[in-house]
Amino acid sequence: MEINIINILAYFLIYSFIGWILESVLKTILEKKFVNSGFLYGPFCPIYGIGAIIMYLGLGEFKESPILVFILGFLILSIWEYIVGWGLEKVFNTKYWDYSQNKFNIKGRVCLLNSLIWGILGIIFTYIVHPFIESKITQIPEGIILYILIVVYTYLIIDATISIIKIRNITIKVEKIREIGETIKEKLEKLEELKKIGEGAKQSNLESLQTIINDLKLKQKKLRLKLYKHVYRLKRAFPTMKSEVISQILNDKIKILKRKRKTKE
Repeated sequence: MEINIINILAYFLIYSFIGWILESVLKTILEKKFVNSGFLYGPFCPIYGIGAIIMYLGLGEFKESPILVFILGFLILSIWEYIVGWGLEKVFNTKYWDYSQNKFNIKGRVCLLNSLIWGILGIIFTYIVHPFIESKITQIPEGIILYILIVVYTYLIIDATISIIKIRNITIKVEKIREIGETIKEKLEKLEELKKIGEGAKQSNLESLQTIINDLKLKQKKLRLKLYKHVYRLKRAFPTMKSEVISQILNDKIKILKRKRKTKE
C-alpha cells in the first residue's frame, strides 16, 4: 500500500470531524440539548482520527478476509482506547470515560460491547467509508489539500493548546478560589472587630474594608462562574468522567445553590 503523508493528514482531520459529529449527535439526543463532545472546543475528536489512521494502515492489507478485519479492528482499536484512557488518567488525573458498569470491562477503560462495536466499525470503515473518502480526496489537487491542511492544523494546534491549558488550570483556579475565600474570611473578621469599636472606628476605614470585601467576592464569583462553565462542558462531553477535583467543584456548586434557596425561603 502506497502511503501519502498529505492524504494521511487529511484523513486524520476528516475522521476526527466525523467522530465529533457522531459523538455529539448521540450525546445531544441523550441529553436532549446540544452537546459539544470531545476534549477540544472545536469540531474534532482526535481519538477517532488516530483510530481511523490505525485502521487505514493496519487493516488495509487484510481486505480479502472480512473476519480478520473484524478481529483486528476489535483488538487494535480496543488497545488504542485503553492506551488513550490510561494516558488521560495519568496526565490529567481524570477518568474521561468509565465502563465499569458494563460486563467484561478492563479497569473501566475498555469493555466487550465497545470492542465489538470497534470490530463492526472496522468492517464498515474498510469496505464502505474509507473507499468513498479516498475516492473524493484523490480528486482534489494536492496543492489545495496542502493549503487547507496548513490552515486547519494551525487552528487545531491552537485549540489543543488552549484546551490543555484550561484543563491543567482547573486545580489552580480551585486553589485560587479557596485563597480568596480565606482572605474574605479574614477581612470580615477585621470588619467585625472595627464595628465593635463603635464610634472609635473611622467610617472611611469601614467603607474601605467593605469595598475590598465586595471586590474579593466579585472576583471569586467570576472565577467560580468560569470554572463551573468549563467543568459542566467537560461533564456533558464525558458523562461518565471521574475526577476528585471536578466532583468537589460540582458538589460545592450544589451546596451554594441549596444555600441560595434557603435564603430565598
